[in-house]
Amino acid sequence: MANLKIVFFASLRETMKCDELELQIESELTVRQLKEKLAEQLQQPLLLEEKVKAAIDFDFARDDDVIEPEKVREVAFFPPVTGG
Repeated sequence: MANLKIVFFASLRETMKCDELELQIESELTVRQLKEKLAEQLQQPLLLEEKVKAAIDFDFARDDDVIEPEKVREVAFFPPVTGG
C-alpha cells in the first residue's frame, strides 16, 4: 500500500474545495480509474469530464496511463489551459 498525493489546480481547486489530499492505493490503476474513485469519494462528477487533464509526477498523462503505487508520488488534475 502506498500514499499518493493528489493535487488540484486552478478552478478545480475551488470546485473540489481543497488543493490537495492523500490517498492510499494498493494496486495499479489508470488515471481514469483514479478519476472515478475520486469523483465518487468527493461527490464531484466534474472529474469525469474529458476536459479535465492529469499529470503523473509532473508529466502529462492520458486517462489510460497506469499509476504504479510503488513508483508514483503525485497525480495532479487541472482544467484545460487556453492561451493566445
